Amino acid sequence: MNKQIAKKTAIYAILVLAGLFLGWLIFSSGDNGQDEHDHEQVEMADEAITEYTCSMHPQVRQDEPGDCPICGMDLIPVTDDEDDHDHEDDPFIMRLPEQQRTWANIRTQVVEVGTKKYSIRLTGKVAVNEKNTRLITATFPGRIEKLFADYTGMYIRQGEKLATIYSPELMQAQQELIQAVQVKDEHPRLYKAARQRLELFNITAGQIEAIEQSEQAIPTMDVYASKSGYLTRRAVSEGDYVSTGQTLFDIADLGSVWIELDAYENHIGLINRGDQAKVNIPAQPKASFSGMVEFVDPFINPQTRTARIRLTVANPDNILKPEMFVNATIESIETEEAYPVVPHTAILWTGKRSVVYVKTSEDNGFTFEFREIETGARLEEGYQVISGLEAGEEIAVSGVFAIDAAAQLRGRYSMMAPLEKTYLPEPFKSNLENLFNFYFDLKNSLAEDSPQQAHKNAHKMKEQLEKVGKHSLEGEHHMFWMEQYEAIEEDLRKFVQAAEIDKKRMHFEHIAEAFISTARTLGAIGQDFYVAFCPMYDDDRGAHWLSEFEEIKNPYFGSMMLRCGEVREKIREGVAQAEVDETREMDKHVH
Repeated sequence: MNKQIAKKTAIYAILVLAGLFLGWLIFSSGDNGQDEHDHEQVEMADEAITEYTCSMHPQVRQDEPGDCPICGMDLIPVTDDEDDHDHEDDPFIMRLPEQQRTWANIRTQVVEVGTKKYSIRLTGKVAVNEKNTRLITATFPGRIEKLFADYTGMYIRQGEKLATIYSPELMQAQQELIQAVQVKDEHPRLYKAARQRLELFNITAGQIEAIEQSEQAIPTMDVYASKSGYLTRRAVSEGDYVSTGQTLFDIADLGSVWIELDAYENHIGLINRGDQAKVNIPAQPKASFSGMVEFVDPFINPQTRTARIRLTVANPDNILKPEMFVNATIESIETEEAYPVVPHTAILWTGKRSVVYVKTSEDNGFTFEFREIETGARLEEGYQVISGLEAGEEIAVSGVFAIDAAAQLRGRYSMMAPLEKTYLPEPFKSNLENLFNFYFDLKNSLAEDSPQQAHKNAHKMKEQLEKVGKHSLEGEHHMFWMEQYEAIEEDLRKFVQAAEIDKKRMHFEHIAEAFISTARTLGAIGQDFYVAFCPMYDDDRGAHWLSEFEEIKNPYFGSMMLRCGEVREKIREGVAQAEVDETREMDKHVH
């Protein structure tokens, strides 16, 4: 009995030990597998970015960041995850992984509308106010006997003696007056002529009276200042002979001076007469002056590419001296329209083109859209945007070159790989734009479940199609447009003949495909177009349509499933783009 118990106990002990050993093997191998898997993930994460390259010289590859040995540009990372499959058909879209965004120091900012009143900072110099200058000229020929205003910069008061001139001709004119005085009763005209001659010599009435009373001709005559100011030029010296009309002195009153500023071409349109300006001088930072724009030069300096902007500023203490450098801020008159303003760092320049990157999402990294914009004036806070960007959109303001470099490597549109604008001649372009608008009316009437209105719109489309003309587009797209014309014409005929709205929708699908193909090849006209897709049409076969807005309004189902569908493509205004694979499965759709 005891032997049996001992035997059973030994068997149980062996089974327990075997179970423990098997468990150890199982869990130990599982942990090792997990550790190895984790280790592989860490290694994969560490190796996600293993190489760096140059956007301008893709042949440069190295395993650490730095500068390109050829051009010196910052190297950007190359990752296995570079292909953006969600946007592989859209050359405007560029997605960056989160780690690449951090490495490139990419920052974004929401675009805001600038104020209707803005300030412009300009530089320039102080100049003499030409309205306050006087030229002292010789009114009779002679020799400078004595010079009193003898150095430049001397302050002269009005009426002060400047020089004494000896003049034989003046002597003769005085003697003629003295003789005419004696016979003025018999020959009044002779007397009057003698006085007028001296008056032409700029001799005052008091001096003439003195000559008549003394009956003595004086050989010299004094020249007096007609205005107070500083002597800016002395054109004669003692002993010089001068002729009538010759300049003797220049006198400038510096009680008010001109501020002449240099404005570049993109600023000129923003500056108008009457704009207020604040002026300060680097030599005396605490001193400030104010003035008003009085003159905008109608000519551009061909060397500096600037135009002069002139202010008149009071200078009572003579702080502002001619040729002194100044800074000025011009406050514009409030304008009727305010434009969006973007920072200087957000724009990439390539000749006449201006490029920004607009952030569209933050899913799985950051997605940016390549956008060409039209810029206006350069302001202190940035550039005005005339077209191409709206307030409220978010753009990259730092790291823009890194985004553009990555786009170049992936074959997207970029600063160095610009999009090609399509050119459509007139009147073809205008007629085609009207045809698109009639198509949109037809599409919207189907979305509103209105077969009668759709029927009317189809007739309008037929009339407009004839205006466009089958052979109206010459060049490389001539045959393409002929094919689209025939397709639209045939399906419009069938659309009009169909009585039921379901039949009309069936023919509308072919009309929509023709318009989508036309927009892709010739570019959207007047605005961006959107290609939408309904996956449930025709027993889940699906169908596309072209829309003038991004909101889904399904023309294939109308009110039954008005919101069914998804925007799959954006066709930019004036930009041709390649055909996309429309058979691709749609991951999701909206009802």
